[in-house]
Amino acid sequence: MKITVFQPPYPEAATPQAAAACQVIMCHQLQTIEPGETELVVLPEYANAPGLTEQETLLQFARNEGEAFVQEVASQAKRLKALIALGTVCQRPGLQWVNRTWLFGRDGKAIAWYDKTHLTEVERGLGLTAGSEPVVIEHNGIRFGFAVCFDFYFPAYFEALAAQSVDVILCPSYQRSESTARIRTMCQCRALDSGAYIVRSSYSMGSEDKGGHSLIASPEGTILANRQSEPGAMTVDIDPHAKLEKPASHGQPTVEYRALIELNRHPGLYRPYVDQAQAIIGSLFPRLCAHRGVSHVCPENTLPAFGAAIALGVHEIELDLWMSADGIPVVCHDPSVDRTTDGEGIITEMDWADIQRLDAGIKLGPGWSGVRVPRFEEVLDAIDGRSGINIHIKEPGSEGQLVKLVCDLLRSRGLPQMHYIAGDKPVLEVALNYAPEIPRACLAAQNEPHRMIRVAEELACTRVQFGCNATDEALRYARDLGLICNLFWSDELTDAQEYVEMGIDVVLTNAAHKLLPLVSPSDR
Repeated sequence: MKITVFQPPYPEAATPQAAAACQVIMCHQLQTIEPGETELVVLPEYANAPGLTEQETLLQFARNEGEAFVQEVASQAKRLKALIALGTVCQRPGLQWVNRTWLFGRDGKAIAWYDKTHLTEVERGLGLTAGSEPVVIEHNGIRFGFAVCFDFYFPAYFEALAAQSVDVILCPSYQRSESTARIRTMCQCRALDSGAYIVRSSYSMGSEDKGGHSLIASPEGTILANRQSEPGAMTVDIDPHAKLEKPASHGQPTVEYRALIELNRHPGLYRPYVDQAQAIIGSLFPRLCAHRGVSHVCPENTLPAFGAAIALGVHEIELDLWMSADGIPVVCHDPSVDRTTDGEGIITEMDWADIQRLDAGIKLGPGWSGVRVPRFEEVLDAIDGRSGINIHIKEPGSEGQLVKLVCDLLRSRGLPQMHYIAGDKPVLEVALNYAPEIPRACLAAQNEPHRMIRVAEELACTRVQFGCNATDEALRYARDLGLICNLFWSDELTDAQEYVEMGIDVVLTNAAHKLLPLVSPSDR
């Protein structure tokens, strides 16, 4: 694979005119490349607003000249029939600004993007929002990952990329004040850490000992090419599937380096969430989802019910959320606490201090007395990444406040792909606009399966949740669209098996202990 890396001169003046001049240089470099000369071009961080440091100027430039520049880059990808990656400052649909790396495909359309997870103090001061997860995508048999600038200082982040078998890591960067020796060393170490090629594009700072050093490092930790301090571009031909092989130990046969590491590492010490998430996301169908926990034998939507589900080894739990009057996400099915606790009141009209004093176990019997209504954060702590969560949000809250709070909690814990938001159309619309990377399950129009599937497609959901009115035709329609099919609900094994035979992937159940034979023991 031929890879071209740009290193334009850094616009020291920090003015819109200097930024535009830098973009002219990058556009000219793109225009001088002929189709077939390269297969991937990598541009630096903030390429749509280079050198700008004042917030209003930066964001205004990104909206205008920067957007035109990104569109020009996309058109060049189409002309060259090549991939192009570049770092940008970008506004999400939910009005948040992020440091986003785009990867444009050979048709000029975006095929992937990554929002930088490790932000510097300067970036936080600019009002940028951090991303929430490493991104690895496969394109034409090559697995591309992303790491931007400050990400390089976090070896564990590259372990997370390695867990997804990355081949090439695209690295738009600034690092304007970093020493050249440390830049080289970090790139070599991160290539070894991840077992992948590091492709770094930055700016020439006009200094021999600071910044610059756009380079390509191999999985062996060898620097294959380096622009050092000079502006310009370079092209290197690599085998993206080449891996480092070394002796397993002294005098032993050679093995692939990352395979050796995976065989001998102790994930519980440093990488539990990544492995747990990959195991859950990659588990076989059918799966069980404990509806309100093991609610046949425990107080529903409580920590004991969820703990019992985890002990049984279910793939998912389902819970229901409302927001208290003082902004706390409360786990309860009904809009009021009357049915499930010893109290009375509408949750959205009650403060958390009053809700947490209620007994949510006593109605199931005196042996359960003292069990409390949990808040969402408590459930996340208790589950601790050992199960996915079907998060049923009944109402989005004022201006989507509850949905946004849930998204922020998942992002902050690095769990956006492990769990999913389920709800009706207003909830799904907020979730799509605010956090499109978090999966969604459509519960809209459940009485009309075909319409529910159309809404799911419209709102880019990954799942639909059928009622017991699921039909063969509707299930085929959903599966043709690549949707995971949930069933709400079944508590009897023979009944659940019939739905699985029809094509249901995930069975919501109040009696997970009765449906365990539905799933493979090795997959629990």
